[in-house]
Amino acid sequence: MRKVKNFINTYFNQNLDLQAQAYNLLAFVGITAGIGIAVLAATLKNNIVIVLIDFSVAVLSYILLRVAEKKKNYHFCSWIFVIVVFFVFFPLLFFACGGYKSGAAYTFIIAFAFTPILLEKYERIAAIVLEFIIYVTCLLIDFYRPETASALPSDSDYLFFVILNLTITCVLIFIVLSIRTHIFYNHQDQIRELNRELAVRNETLAQYDSMKSDFLATVAHEISTPLAIISAGGSDTLDLLEETPLNMDDIIENIMESERMVKLIDGILLDLMDTVAIEKGRISLNRQPVNFSEFLANICNVQQKNLDVNGSEIIYDLPSGLPQIWLDPSRIEQVMINLLSNAFQHTKNGIITVKLTRADNRQLVRVIDNGEGMDPEVAKNILKQYISTKVDYWRHGIGLYICQRIIAAHGGEIRIESEKGVGTTICFSLREGLEYV
Repeated sequence: MRKVKNFINTYFNQNLDLQAQAYNLLAFVGITAGIGIAVLAATLKNNIVIVLIDFSVAVLSYILLRVAEKKKNYHFCSWIFVIVVFFVFFPLLFFACGGYKSGAAYTFIIAFAFTPILLEKYERIAAIVLEFIIYVTCLLIDFYRPETASALPSDSDYLFFVILNLTITCVLIFIVLSIRTHIFYNHQDQIRELNRELAVRNETLAQYDSMKSDFLATVAHEISTPLAIISAGGSDTLDLLEETPLNMDDIIENIMESERMVKLIDGILLDLMDTVAIEKGRISLNRQPVNFSEFLANICNVQQKNLDVNGSEIIYDLPSGLPQIWLDPSRIEQVMINLLSNAFQHTKNGIITVKLTRADNRQLVRVIDNGEGMDPEVAKNILKQYISTKVDYWRHGIGLYICQRIIAAHGGEIRIESEKGVGTTICFSLREGLEYV
């Protein structure tokens, strides 16, 4: 049973096209039928020519089957099969088996059925025309010169060969039509599946296109707002410079506000540059051993001063004595600043907690706030690129996407848990050890 399965997988695998399967079918039938008929003819003591021709067909079919299997050149082997078997052996068998009275002409139908499958384009037309000429000539010669066909011993022999030739012809045509029908329906199923995949991809592309348009509009708005503030501050500063005496406090405040807006625009542009680098696979890491607890504590202390808005404060739980982690300090600092900035922006008079824990050769950072939180759908997709909504807007759509890619480049993971009106927890993990560099 296993040998049968191996034979089917080798010669009639669904990955093979119709030409290859039809070629293998013909070669296999040529081997079995050639040997069978040769043995039968020898047993019945029929014309020795029949024995030699059928045995030659079997040997040639076996050789061509093996050659096609090894070289995978079915087109060349098909031509040899058509020329030697259809053009030469079939006419010889026709005369050796008693001519049209024995049903030998049924084998010509096999040639007409298989030649269009085995050959391509104009080749099949030329071969079929030539076959038609050869086979009609054979029939005319047998009709007008009946002595050219070998006479069989009895009428029962004629009947036997008629039944045999008809059976072989019908079985072969049935099998090849079944294969062709099976391949056709497989192709139809594949086309339907591809159409479904294409529809899904088109829908996904349409969604991303819409998200990208929203993202670009949001970025334009975020840049235009600080530019407007800078422009207004510059105009106001010019007016202040014309006053006497000069109000230096207002002038300095305008300059400081303009500087803050320039840094904001610079941050947006850096995020855009990071996004382009990530999409093109150019994100690079400059790793070095870092005491993660001290590293996080320094970031929290600095950001408490820089992000002291909405009356919120940072508390942190950062145990000492943990193993060092090989990481890119500037990239991980970028991640922490992003997470803390988001937490401060969406938390009023609350607490932002930073916790560090260790498990399974990983160190896990949690940034927890008790702010406004996010809707479940936003939290589900927030790590994807170009995410933003008109009501629940989380930075400018790429900050957390960049964080996710930076953590992934370190071999870590990041996830978000959030509930509307309760708060948000963002955690990421980094592996310990030099083997992850």
